Amino acid sequence: MFRSRRRLLGSVLTTLAMVVAVGVTGAQQAQAASVTSTELGGGWAMRSATGLADTGATISQVGYGTSGWNPVTLPSTVLAGLVANNVYQNIYFGTNLQSVPDLTTQNWWFRGQFTAAASSPGQVYWLRFKGISYRAQIWLNGTQLDANAVGTFAAHEYNVSGLINPGGLNALAIRVTPPAHGCADLSVCTVDWNPEAPDMNAGIWGKSLLDTTGAVALRDPYVKTVLPLPATNAADLTVYVDALNATGSAVTTTVGATISKPGYPTVTVSQNVTLNPNERREVAFTPAAYPQLHLTSPALWWPYQFGSPELYDLSVSATVGGASSDSKAIKFGVRQFTDYRTTVNGTSFAGYKVNGQNILFRGGGYVWDLLQRWDTKTNAAHVNYVKNMGLNTIRLEGTLGNEELYDLADQAGVMLMPGFVCCSAWENDSTWTAEQQQVANASLDTQLRALRAHASPFVWTYGSDQPPTAAHLTAYKNIATALHWQNPTLDNVATWSNANAGMKMDGPYKWAPPVLWWDTTKAGSAFGTTGEEGTEAPPPLESLQKFLAPADQWPIGTAFNYHAGRAGSVFDNISMYSNGLDRRYGTATSAADYSKKSEAQNYENTRAFFEAWSARQHTQSFGTIFWMLNNAWPAVHWNLYDYFLKPGGGFFGTKKATEPVHIAYDYLTRNVYVVNSTLAARTGLTATATVYNVPDLTQKYTTSVPVTSAANASASVLTIPAVSGLTTTYLIRLQLRDGGGALVSNNVYWYSTTADALGNKSNWYSTTTKTFANLTGLNSLPSNSGVTRSVSRSVAGGQETVTITLTNTGSTLAFLVRPEVTAGNGGNEVLPVTYTDGYVTLWPGESTTITAGYQTADLGGQAPYLRIRGYNVPTASVAIP
Repeated sequence: MFRSRRRLLGSVLTTLAMVVAVGVTGAQQAQAASVTSTELGGGWAMRSATGLADTGATISQVGYGTSGWNPVTLPSTVLAGLVANNVYQNIYFGTNLQSVPDLTTQNWWFRGQFTAAASSPGQVYWLRFKGISYRAQIWLNGTQLDANAVGTFAAHEYNVSGLINPGGLNALAIRVTPPAHGCADLSVCTVDWNPEAPDMNAGIWGKSLLDTTGAVALRDPYVKTVLPLPATNAADLTVYVDALNATGSAVTTTVGATISKPGYPTVTVSQNVTLNPNERREVAFTPAAYPQLHLTSPALWWPYQFGSPELYDLSVSATVGGASSDSKAIKFGVRQFTDYRTTVNGTSFAGYKVNGQNILFRGGGYVWDLLQRWDTKTNAAHVNYVKNMGLNTIRLEGTLGNEELYDLADQAGVMLMPGFVCCSAWENDSTWTAEQQQVANASLDTQLRALRAHASPFVWTYGSDQPPTAAHLTAYKNIATALHWQNPTLDNVATWSNANAGMKMDGPYKWAPPVLWWDTTKAGSAFGTTGEEGTEAPPPLESLQKFLAPADQWPIGTAFNYHAGRAGSVFDNISMYSNGLDRRYGTATSAADYSKKSEAQNYENTRAFFEAWSARQHTQSFGTIFWMLNNAWPAVHWNLYDYFLKPGGGFFGTKKATEPVHIAYDYLTRNVYVVNSTLAARTGLTATATVYNVPDLTQKYTTSVPVTSAANASASVLTIPAVSGLTTTYLIRLQLRDGGGALVSNNVYWYSTTADALGNKSNWYSTTTKTFANLTGLNSLPSNSGVTRSVSRSVAGGQETVTITLTNTGSTLAFLVRPEVTAGNGGNEVLPVTYTDGYVTLWPGESTTITAGYQTADLGGQAPYLRIRGYNVPTASVAIP
């Protein structure tokens, strides 16, 4: 089956028709074309257009001199290129970024030279640009391809067969006009998360490709999968791919598709299609017309906590006259996401199922580097960290187009929550020009095409804080329908602007004590579904030292706050966080003291956050995003791990809260919950709660109860009563053991007889605290130098695994002990790195074993050392054999 589809991209792809006249004709010959795709990453140079009189027609001539230009490797933004050439140095340190001038007041030339593949009969050459920001004039070999390639998130492609020099040198010149500051264009916007990039991310940020095909090219293959829910023992697949006739004559092509997976039957389908001159048409293979697309007992893609993220291979091909014309290959997952609604506290909230199973999405808001620099190692670290923390979702609010991240999420079984960004031209759509309307539609078309073939996206959000206008929303939904988008969608994710949004976004965005997440009388607490909320999270001291001079690390001042939210916003300082730290843990006296206490505060905060959301899963809570996952640059604001990928208190607090089977404490009611985040029930468990005084560890209360934990569910299993005779600061230890006595979950809380008490919500970004818990008793814990360690290491394939056993041989508590693998004795922690646990607390005589993993190359040639330190444990290092 096939059907024609009118293109929605308007003028973005009308250039294709303009250039296609120079394409091949008479393409019915039975001669195979060369099918290639080459990334044009090298051989580029960049400079300001100011002061350069030469036009694109001249600059795009082979041999044009670029002496004095800045050599760059694509993809690259303007500022990334200038930094790579040391025009601006160390811009993330202190306030150095302020010294970079506004780079948006001028245009920028990017010029590249490349060798094209040799010609073969009927061969067509295509130039494809996956991301140019914001507006560009594009020239090839002296001829202008496009006078106005507009839209950061819209792809641009051109048939350049009549302009290319086959087998020889060719030259491209691209004159880029940057986006406007203040997020006034439909481009990248980092809102109030950090300072704006001085170039507003202008440049060629996506891949640039030279493709060769025959007369018929293929675009955007996709497999839509439908399960007979609630059954999952079969699947109906529909294969879609666009076929594009690159010639001025009608062409008959055979389009074929093959679906394969080792150990499973291979499925092949094909059909003949006659394309009109220059026609682009969607070709569809449905299970009604091709019964072999009905699979029995398929291998399902699951989020990793529910099963294996199985992937199939799809290959599609087009032949003309029996000769190969084009081919494409993707991986896809057989899975189905569905949504439902539940009313909680008078508001309708969205919940989600995967393959018929309720899933509580738990994740963080991802942001790429401020200069849009990323690589495979960094992308993999983000996905690995999400899994290592026990999270299952990455939100992409406007950070769209990092396609390698999509691939890695598919492979890892991590879900994606993509959508457009808030607080910018994207949401100021009531005043859009006709061009902006076209750019928005083209952007959605491009991004949904890139996402729809992936297994990991579970929803698309058309808006964030506010929904698009009715007319624009209708246009958006028409695009999604035309693209057969198979996942749920939301108009936006904030009930304050749209009562039927399905998600709330009521804050807080500033620190509040852990009890907030449990108190459902507060708007920001853990009920319903939230698109984002979170708190400040200053990084460990070791990271702070990488971007602040010693004098700027303490006391907190201008340079420190410059690395909070955007200057002039309500987030340009973290005074509410610091006040909470001083009032609860005792006034910080130095950068080291502040860091020690902030690590504890970050741990207890993120742990309570995810515990509260998990404890009510599928009944009162349906999903949450912590704001944010990471930072665009070195920051003291929102994150679960810092810019340098150093795991800290927030990382390990999250990891503790999201254990597969977990025991959790409700700060508000003193209830204890057992949360099972797997699809397997657990029987024969025993939950124990014990309360201790500080610092002498006198036991003041204990109780144990038997527990049966249902799959994918949570239940309250006991309540800790009011206990008399407690010290002002005390400890609560929760343990969950299996029938053999093995620990399933081990959790230690520090709290106070003076409980945290919340005030009234004062504004959209914060909740006041009227009474602060007194946790200063932690500072009276005696120093414990009796934590011993044994360590071993294995090395295989460039990956190192270190096994660490810690034993508390002292007579007092070892509180929040952090093992770190460092590069050299006294060096920095090797990064990225994963651990099975961190910030552990050991009673006298207790031991625990922790495993760390990292790449040998990240030691930088240094020998590995194990460093141990804790809240009351002095720093010590030993060589790792």
